[in-house]
Amino acid sequence: MAWYLFALGSAFLVATYQALVKKFLKNINQHVLACGAFFSTAIILLIASLIKGIPSLGDSFYSAIVATVLLNVAATILLFKAFKLTDLSLVAPITSLTPIFLIITSFIILREVPTLIGTAGIFLIVIGAYVLNISKGNLSLFDPIKRMFKEKGIIFALIVAFLFSISSNFDKMIVQNSDTLFGSAIVNGLLGLSFLIIALFRTAGVKQVFQSHYPKFFLVGLVAAGSTIFINIAFSLQIVPYVISLKRMSILFSVMYGGILFKEKNIAMRVFGALVILAGVIFIVVF
Repeated sequence: MAWYLFALGSAFLVATYQALVKKFLKNINQHVLACGAFFSTAIILLIASLIKGIPSLGDSFYSAIVATVLLNVAATILLFKAFKLTDLSLVAPITSLTPIFLIITSFIILREVPTLIGTAGIFLIVIGAYVLNISKGNLSLFDPIKRMFKEKGIIFALIVAFLFSISSNFDKMIVQNSDTLFGSAIVNGLLGLSFLIIALFRTAGVKQVFQSHYPKFFLVGLVAAGSTIFINIAFSLQIVPYVISLKRMSILFSVMYGGILFKEKNIAMRVFGALVILAGVIFIVVF
């Protein structure tokens, strides 16, 4: 099956994951939610890995694990804060800047370089994200940029985009040095453990929260596990900048979730921006 179908499948599940997280953050502490979600994802992936068979591990496996766990702990904290402060249909577009950062980070870490037309597709995706951030109150083309640096939620999302541009390369290294299941199970397990430690130090009644909300944790984990499997398969078939660019199609689905589930405003402009992103995706897939 073509790599881009797996990448698009992951995009839909990422948007679903983000919508669930934003919804559950209203009643659940962000560190406990992250802990429960990562542990659930790890358990599902580990069971699948045991059924498939534990792979042999390459030399770069452990260093890549450490790097991506540290980066994703920071990124998850900031992303969850962004979800609490800002609309889903704004946070998701800002994370679409990841492919731009990836042009640099993927070359430095993996020596991967997209073609000229592929790069044009990546930039179209970013332009679409810019359009998504335009509101009726904008007086100039630079207002969306100014807005990015005024709202904490958008600033957090921008930092997350950069952190993901680094961690995505280590995620591919993990797949290359294990397989599409086992490495990600270990990563999610370590992320769950990291957030459990944070939650125990910063949150009261962690055990009671787990007992009250474990079905929600499992649901988020199930969606995240599906997304992880799809994106890792895509990583094994294509270079990171292209795969992550198509994964950013989650923006289109997130805009829909924002309008339907959370009744967010300015959806028409954000849908237009999502269509520009789709044009960038077509550039990447066709050429």
